[in-house]
Amino acid sequence: MIWELEFIKALQSGSNRFFDYVMYFFTQAGTEIFFMAVALLFYWCINKREGYKYMNLFFASQLIVGAVKILVARPRPYLREYVGVDAIMERTGGYSFPSGHSNNVSVATVFCSDYARRNGSKRAFSITTACFIVLTILTMFSRVYLGQHYPTDVLCGMCFGVGLSLLGIYLFDLFGAKEEQSAYFIVPICFVLTVFGVLWYIFEGDSADAILKVAGIYMAIGMGYFSEKRNVKYEVKADKFYKYVLRMILGVAILFGLRTGLKYLFGLCDGVIGYFLSEFVRYFILGIFVSLLAPMLFKKLKI
Repeated sequence: MIWELEFIKALQSGSNRFFDYVMYFFTQAGTEIFFMAVALLFYWCINKREGYKYMNLFFASQLIVGAVKILVARPRPYLREYVGVDAIMERTGGYSFPSGHSNNVSVATVFCSDYARRNGSKRAFSITTACFIVLTILTMFSRVYLGQHYPTDVLCGMCFGVGLSLLGIYLFDLFGAKEEQSAYFIVPICFVLTVFGVLWYIFEGDSADAILKVAGIYMAIGMGYFSEKRNVKYEVKADKFYKYVLRMILGVAILFGLRTGLKYLFGLCDGVIGYFLSEFVRYFILGIFVSLLAPMLFKKLKI
């Protein structure tokens, strides 16, 4: 661990405000916002099945990484009593190992590369893969530079993302044209994890919010997609480009409105009930909107 702290210290010794902002920009590729941009674009505008696949890869890996974080419980580098290692720009909450950002961007890399391989030319595949590999490396580097992770955190996070994505793609494709039946596995697993998260909060006094949020939205996505494919059957292909733009603007506006409004509403509740509402129910509602209600709305508005 000492060599890792020395490595971070060496990186930060040459830091300046400009480079801090550059690294902070690249670290966003591993955030929830970047994931949402890719997932919503695919699910609402390009290919629902592929969008659902990407969300499966992302949320499944998030649950596993979140569980590992709790079990390992490795403190962030800047929390160690070591002179010279700082948290630049932000102080990320939660534990350090493995890196969630590195996992997330690696999942996006594998998914987008695989999609380009199957649906584009060799040139498109090469360019997509090269760009995402560079983005992954920069994201991993930024997490270490910003003092949020050790080098081993980001390396293992990347391995988790790549390995779990390749396994996830293989398992998902086994469903063939009945991929919505994956909900039969997703829902009970998320239910068990939700119970675990609540009990952990009650008896350990420690928040397992990362697992509870992902369990809530993942359960909703599985249920929502199942219902959408069998009942709504919204066709994402549009005859006019402006319809894609309208979907994204309207859908994202409602999504962020729900996210903010529900956070305030559920924040009025205290204790276990407030914790459950804010961390599980809020994200469950967001997942239902993304996977089911938004397509229903788009179909009703004919966009």
